[in-house]
Amino acid sequence: MNDQLLADKTIAITASRRAEEQAGAFERHGARVLLAPTVRIVKTDDDAALAAETQQVLAHPPHVLLVATGHGLKSWLDATEKNGGAERLKEMLSDAQIYVRGAKGRGAVRSLGWQDSGIAQVETTESLVELALEKGVAGKNVTIQQHGKPDPALVKRLEDAGATVTQVHPNRWEEPENPALVDELINRLIAGEIDAITFTAAPAVEALLEKAYHLGRGDEVEAALRTETVVAVVGPVTAEPLNAIGVNPVCPERFRMGAMVKDLIEALQ
Repeated sequence: MNDQLLADKTIAITASRRAEEQAGAFERHGARVLLAPTVRIVKTDDDAALAAETQQVLAHPPHVLLVATGHGLKSWLDATEKNGGAERLKEMLSDAQIYVRGAKGRGAVRSLGWQDSGIAQVETTESLVELALEKGVAGKNVTIQQHGKPDPALVKRLEDAGATVTQVHPNRWEEPENPALVDELINRLIAGEIDAITFTAAPAVEALLEKAYHLGRGDEVEAALRTETVVAVVGPVTAEPLNAIGVNPVCPERFRMGAMVKDLIEALQ
């Protein structure tokens, strides 16, 4: 169908997988499309490195646990259930001082029956580390559940403050093939040039916000997503980091990409 219903619309697509399929669906209705994958995610199923990191945590029970994302914490515990040692790990982690990066991390912690000791001022890993440093880490074992592409400088800050740091990477991410497209997306969102944006995975949302805050423009991007741009997601899990910043995205009843595309087209008419 080529009905030109979206002839005056610009739609940004943040997915790396099946992005061309999405683009074709919108272009058939006359839309302009910006392909700007925000992240590439590497699966860690049966990951030997994650198992080794978990053994390191078990060998050095943490005094402090830094939870970057609820999704990452759940992925880590699910992998441990599969590979063994989950109950011992949960017991150790529940005894630690737990600091969370954002509301989703706090929700994941509390869903396990645990209580956190604080939440980062801004939803970034840097702010999470700063919270831990403020509370004090000298002489303590600190486990950090990493998120996105780890920043060695943040780990060094913890170590320089006297912590023994163990990193855990439940979801291994790679930079998008063209980071400049993400910069363009951020600039165009703030300029009001993006009519709609789609997300098919929560990490894609988180990566966009992380990059925006790294550039010092996080508040502007959040405001654009709340007020200027129609946001569409493939399902409620993807919506969680958006809900946390006050964005109520278009979300289909059937959690499929095709349904998301259909609902977004209707929302833009």
